[in-house]
Amino acid sequence: MIKRFLIPTIVAAASILSFQSCKKLLETQPTDFLSPDEFFSSKENLTATLTGVYSTLKNNALYGDNYQHLITATTDELVYATSGNVPKVPWYNATSADAQVASVWATLYTGIDRANVVLANLNTPSKIEEEEKRHIEGEARFLRAYYYFMLTQWYGDVPLRTKPTQSPQETNMPFTASKAVYDWVIDEMTAAEGLLHDQTATTFDYTERVTQTAVQAVLARVCLYAAGAPVNDSRRYTDAAKWAREVINSGLHKLNPDYTQVFKLQCKDLYDAAYKESIWEVGFQVNSGTPEQSSPGQVRVGIPTSSDVAGKNDGRLFVYPRLYRTYESFAFTTATNAVSDASPDQRRDWCVAPFKYSGGNATTAPAQNPVAYNLYYTRYPGKWRRSEENAPRIATQSPTNYPIVRYADVLLMLAEAENELNGYPTPEAINLVNEVRARAYGKLNGSRIITGIAVTDQGTGYVTPPVVTITGEGGTGATALAEISGGRVTGIRVTNPGKGYPASTTVAITGGAAARVILNGDGALGTAQTAGKEAFLKAIQDERLMELNGEFLRKQDLKRWGILQSTIKQMGTEVISGSSDLKPDGTPVVPAAKTPFAPSNVTVTHYTNPANNISDKDYRLAIPQKEMLYNNQAKQNKGY
Repeated sequence: MIKRFLIPTIVAAASILSFQSCKKLLETQPTDFLSPDEFFSSKENLTATLTGVYSTLKNNALYGDNYQHLITATTDELVYATSGNVPKVPWYNATSADAQVASVWATLYTGIDRANVVLANLNTPSKIEEEEKRHIEGEARFLRAYYYFMLTQWYGDVPLRTKPTQSPQETNMPFTASKAVYDWVIDEMTAAEGLLHDQTATTFDYTERVTQTAVQAVLARVCLYAAGAPVNDSRRYTDAAKWAREVINSGLHKLNPDYTQVFKLQCKDLYDAAYKESIWEVGFQVNSGTPEQSSPGQVRVGIPTSSDVAGKNDGRLFVYPRLYRTYESFAFTTATNAVSDASPDQRRDWCVAPFKYSGGNATTAPAQNPVAYNLYYTRYPGKWRRSEENAPRIATQSPTNYPIVRYADVLLMLAEAENELNGYPTPEAINLVNEVRARAYGKLNGSRIITGIAVTDQGTGYVTPPVVTITGEGGTGATALAEISGGRVTGIRVTNPGKGYPASTTVAITGGAAARVILNGDGALGTAQTAGKEAFLKAIQDERLMELNGEFLRKQDLKRWGILQSTIKQMGTEVISGSSDLKPDGTPVVPAAKTPFAPSNVTVTHYTNPANNISDKDYRLAIPQKEMLYNNQAKQNKGY
C-alpha cells in the first residue's frame, strides 16, 4: 500500500544524502507543512528529493540487507547458511504474508513514488537551468523505471503507478501485464538515455550517479531479460545487443587488469578513474564518528568472524560447490606428497575464500585457517572482504559499494545476445567471452601460475636431485622438485604452482641442467564450448557464474534461461549423492568425496529443503498481503 504523500515526509526521506556528491547529509530539518508549490519553488529541494529517490537503493529491504542474502539466495552460487529459523524466501516456501516479500514490494514503490514527486514538480522551481532540469528528469525517469524493472522481475504483473499518490483511494489500481511493464521500462530508460546524453562517466568522480552509459548498460540487461523467460519477447535480443554495443563503443569503460582490484576499491569506497569497469554502484559510506548511512546488510555476506580487526561478518551464505568447481583447476602433489590443487583462473580463490577465520577479538586479528582443496561444502564467499576496508571497521556498518552493473557483464550480455540472434557463436561473440576470460587468467596483467616445468637440458652426473629455483618478478610461492635417473634430470614436478608469475619467469637448476616454465594459458574457450549455439550458451552461463557471482544476478539469470527449478532440484540431488559437476569428457572437475554430508546432518537441509519446495510458482514472489488487502483490483500470482 502506498502512503499518502506529505511534503515533510519527502523532505526527511530525501535528506539522506546531498545531491551534489551523493555523500553528505543535508543539514536542513523540516519544521512545518509546506505546499508542493512552496517546497519545490527551491531548486535545492527538488534535487534533494531526487537524492531521496536514489536512497531507496540503500534501504535494508534492498541492497542494504535483505536483497543480498535473502531474496537473491538460494542458487547454484550461494546458499543460505544459518541454522535455526531460516527465512522462507531462500527455501522457496514464502507466502504473501512473508516480511521480506512485503518489504521489497513496499520499498520499491516508495522509490517510485518519490520519483513521481520529482517528475511532477520539474517545472515548479523558479530558478533552474534547462540542462539541470533535463538531467534531473533523466535520472528520475531512469530510477523509476529501474524500480519497476525489479518489481516485474520478482512479482510479474504489477500496478503501474506513474503519478504521486495523493490519497488512500488511489491504491486501487489494476495490474499491468509483465510484458507491458517491460515495454514501458524500456521506453522510459530510452528516453532517459537521451536526456542524459551529456552526463557521461567522465562527469563525476564516483559511480553512484546515473550516467548515459549506466542507462545503456542497464537497458541491455532489461532487454536481455525481456527476451528470456517468462516474457519471451525474443525481438528484444536485438535491442540488448544495440545497447551493449553503445557502452562498448563509448570507449569510456575497460576491464581492470586485476579482477580483485574491482572489489578492493569498492571496499574502500574508491573510484576507479583509470578503467571505470564498475559502471553504476549502490553507494554506502561510513564515518566512524557520526555514521552517515547505516548499512548492516553489508556484513551479512562474507567470511564470518566476530573480530573487529578483520571486520565482523555474520557469514549467512555458503558457496555452493558448483561455483567453486566450475573454475578450471590444476592438480598437483606437494613436496610432502599431499594432493592439492590451484586454479589458473584468478577469480576462484578470490570469489570463494580459501580460508576461514578463527579466534580474534576487538584488538587481535583472527587466524586464517586454509580450507582443504577438496572441501566443497561450507565454504564462504570472499568477493568483498572487510579486511580490505579502511580501519576502523564498524561492527554493523560497512563502506563497501555494491556494483549494479559492470563492464564485464556488458561484454557477456552482448555475446549472449549475438548467439541468440545468429543461432551460433560468431567470432565476435567468442572474442567477447575470451576477453573476460583473458583477464581472469592473468593475460591483462601478466600474472600466471606455473602449471609445468619442461626440462631442456638433462645435465649429467647427478647423484641426488638438484635444487630447483623459480624466479619471476611479482611471483610468489612456486616450488618444484627435480627427478633424476641415470645421473640425469629426467623431470621436474611442480609442488606449488604459486601465483603472480610473469612470462619472463625463469628456472635455475644446480649442477648444469636447464629447464623452462610452463605458465597457464589465456583461458580461451575450447572447441567443445563453441561448437554450436547451445554449447556456447552453456559456456556463457558458466562464465556469468564465475565472473558475476554474488552480484545479485544469478537467480534471475536462471529464471530467464528457464532452468531455475531444474537447477535447484539438481542441487538437492547432489548433496545427498555426493555427485558433482563434470568436465565435458565426463570426468570430475577435481576428485570428490562421495558423501559430503550424512543425510542426518542438519546442514544438509539448506540444500535439500529448497529442492523439495521449489515449484513453478517460484518464478514469481507472492503479491504481498497488504497489497491484496488495500488494492481491490489486486490479483495474486498463481500458486500462492
